[in-house]
Amino acid sequence: MGAPYDQAGIRKGRFLREQVYKNLKASILNQTLPQNKRLVEERLAEELGTSRTPVREAIQKLEKEGLIYKLSKGGYAVSAIKEGDIEEILGIRSILEGYAAHLATTRITDEDIESLEEIVNKEEQCLNRGDQEGCINLNTEFHDRLYRSAQNKRLYSIINDLRDYIHRYRIIIGKYEGIAELFMKDHREMVALMRSKRAGKVERLMQRHIARGKTIILKRMKKEALQQGVDKKGSSRG
Repeated sequence: MGAPYDQAGIRKGRFLREQVYKNLKASILNQTLPQNKRLVEERLAEELGTSRTPVREAIQKLEKEGLIYKLSKGGYAVSAIKEGDIEEILGIRSILEGYAAHLATTRITDEDIESLEEIVNKEEQCLNRGDQEGCINLNTEFHDRLYRSAQNKRLYSIINDLRDYIHRYRIIIGKYEGIAELFMKDHREMVALMRSKRAGKVERLMQRHIARGKTIILKRMKKEALQQGVDKKGSSRG
């Protein structure tokens, strides 16, 4: 199995440390490096085609961001998503994005409306092709365009501070069969309501949209925890 990194980009790049950091971070957010995956500096350096120094610096930075944690026996591992993190991050996101949707509805331009409609049409095309990754990327693009339409730089900056966590959750949610279609329908309804300048309804729809995602992730976590318990129980009897 090949290394999940863009080695060519790393070798050719002028800013080696930043590239190593970005590659590792992207691998965590995209779940190429799964939760609780043990990371070893020497092995990572070999896979990335670099020395251990930029890898060590990248790991320290990612540890501060909470994406990696140190193991008691040495080495590092990818931080698992915890129930409390989901409640906290998506709770904050619901309030911020609901407000952004409200503001956007009152300030949006015809050009922004057309851009959002175009994104939703592309989402539908991705659904028809079964392009899961494309749907996730377009979901992110839709929300980003909506934030910008609110024309509030401070609000946009605050929401962007949560971008990495949100993207990680979107990938988890996006794996559920049928969820991309539900989200696409929400997006289409949002655009119609924004065109009609129904700010309160758009805000409430955005909050329901995020709450649905939170419920899906929490259910999946509980199901996986239960399954792991069953597997451990079964293996102990073997």
